[in-house]
Amino acid sequence: MRLVSLLRLAAQAESLRWRRMGRGYAIHAGFGMAAALFALMLLMMLHLAGFAALSRKQGPELAALMLAGGDLVLVALLGWLAAREGHDKVALEAERVRDEALRQVGETTARGAMLIPLLRSQSAKKGLLGAAMTAAVVGLLSRR
Repeated sequence: MRLVSLLRLAAQAESLRWRRMGRGYAIHAGFGMAAALFALMLLMMLHLAGFAALSRKQGPELAALMLAGGDLVLVALLGWLAAREGHDKVALEAERVRDEALRQVGETTARGAMLIPLLRSQSAKKGLLGAAMTAAVVGLLSRR
């Protein structure tokens, strides 16, 4: 029964981890889309107004360079926000719980695999030999 509980716990932890990771990816995608939307809509509207205002005082060449510099700063800031990798503490804890549950499942399964030949055998000698061989095989496989 403990094996089933551990497997259920591992599945729930993995499900929570995937949901939280998906939430994080959605937030990053939202920042990226906001950056793209800002880059298209705002630049179209403000460039015309800014260029018209700056070209009267500075000339068209300098006005265009000033607008491009402002654009570069805004795109860099929004791109940095979209590329940030924040680690979700709940997702990290769910991953730790999943790993621990699966480790315990492996230990429980290995113990069961060692005891089954002992319980099934007709004589104690055969049972001990079978348990020892099973333990050796399980030990070799778990190291890989």
